[in-house]
Amino acid sequence: MTSASFRLRAVTLAACCGVLLVGCGGGGSEESRMPPTPTTPPGPSDADLAREQRERINTAIGMAETAVAAVTDDATDAQVTAADDAIKAIETAIMAAANVPAPEKTAFTGIHKALLGQLNAANASRKTAMDAEQKAKDAAMMKTAMMLYRGIGEKPLARTGEGARTAAYDSDNDEIDVNFDSDDDNAELDLATPQPLKEDKKTMVADLYGWKGKRYTASPAGRGMYEAHVYSDIEDPKPGKKFGRPAAPNDDFEYQVNADGVYPNTGGIDTGTAAVQARVASPMFDQTAGKKEFKLPDNTLAVKIPGSYHGVSGEYSCTPNTNEVCSATKATMGFTLANGTWTFKPNNLNDPVMSSPDTIYASYGWWLHKSADGNTWTASAFAANKGTVETASGIVDLKGTAKYVGGAAGKYALHSSTGGTNDAGHFTAKATLEANFNTEKITGTIDNFMGADGKPRNWSVELKESGFNTTGTILGADGSGTPMETVWTMGNKDALASGEWQGSFQDTTDTSGVPKVAIGTFSSTYNGDGRMVGAFGANKE
Repeated sequence: MTSASFRLRAVTLAACCGVLLVGCGGGGSEESRMPPTPTTPPGPSDADLAREQRERINTAIGMAETAVAAVTDDATDAQVTAADDAIKAIETAIMAAANVPAPEKTAFTGIHKALLGQLNAANASRKTAMDAEQKAKDAAMMKTAMMLYRGIGEKPLARTGEGARTAAYDSDNDEIDVNFDSDDDNAELDLATPQPLKEDKKTMVADLYGWKGKRYTASPAGRGMYEAHVYSDIEDPKPGKKFGRPAAPNDDFEYQVNADGVYPNTGGIDTGTAAVQARVASPMFDQTAGKKEFKLPDNTLAVKIPGSYHGVSGEYSCTPNTNEVCSATKATMGFTLANGTWTFKPNNLNDPVMSSPDTIYASYGWWLHKSADGNTWTASAFAANKGTVETASGIVDLKGTAKYVGGAAGKYALHSSTGGTNDAGHFTAKATLEANFNTEKITGTIDNFMGADGKPRNWSVELKESGFNTTGTILGADGSGTPMETVWTMGNKDALASGEWQGSFQDTTDTSGVPKVAIGTFSSTYNGDGRMVGAFGANKE
């Protein structure tokens, strides 16, 4: 072999060896051992971007069309705002559509302008409708304010003579009797006997400073409509001893439990006493007056009625008398069960007996009458007792002071026919009285007014200093004579002293001898524009 051929092979082998070394990972440069660089995929095309932007615009247009269509004459402010935001969203989407061809963007802009014009037209129509509605409301309020201003009148608390207005619990203490003498001798409005108002159990009146609220109404034929809101210092029933069983079968308990758990003695409820009637309750005894009968079901010996007695839940059972139907008749308080043998079985003998419903308490409130033709309104207020409330005799012998806090309620009217304020309806407020037994004087303030619309009023009424006498009557400088005046303040502006206020202390059963309750009525005027009549009830702090 020649030296030349040797060199050629060496070069060839070396080349081969180099290839093998690289391919097998043996030796070689550092760069040759690095992984390959990944390839970046291509981005979306202009066509893809244009399609996405076009979809965003179309989505915004669809949402705007729905939102704008909802803007009708009775649309809410929230619906108008939603439509306005949806229109703006179209404009934002068009501005961000950089890849959508200009002709298309021009077309989308045209749709945007059309929807904006539709929204503007809808808003204009809505404003016209709202203006018309507001004018109608203003006109209605002006009429209401005028009628109530006249209905309160100059002497809304007159109790005798022409224009007298009175209200009190009836003799059965279950209704509110209203009577008045019209100022214009209208025979329809002059009642020879009081008009009884019955409790409206379907309409709730919120409690006021702890006094229970109730609504009373009446709509006698040809005599229009009566309404009264009454607030009463009714104590909630309190739990007492367990229902349990009597110590002996002949114990004189108001209820008697026999071996089988049925009470009372002789197997029936003694319905002849008012105390027992007041304890009888059942969802099925739901009538507000009169009798309700419970026919005996087929193939049974007794009528079964769920209910409660003395605050303890259980079941009533009535076995009817021969040829009679078991009945429950509305009593003054509770129900009278008759026409059979009624028994009651408590669900749990360990349940506590609740105290009897409170039947003796002080009340206050307002009443309103609207004539049958709606052209004559009469309003007043009252403070009365249900049952025989303990008097406040001998309080002039007390020394020191006492504060009374509670609520007030009544009717008010601000009336102007020359573009001024027209506002009217009923109000609730806070009543605060300060009694000084050293001087036998008392002052008061009515404030925290809430108007008929549920919004606060920046008003207060001062009950000017009055005297009280030994029986607790609050009237005049020395507890007798002319009622004292009031001052109505709006904001920081006082009206002239006007109207009147009077009242009484109630209930000195406390060992301290200090009356527990103060009730009364008041009226006030604000120059020639406002009239108010109301009543208050407050408890000693």
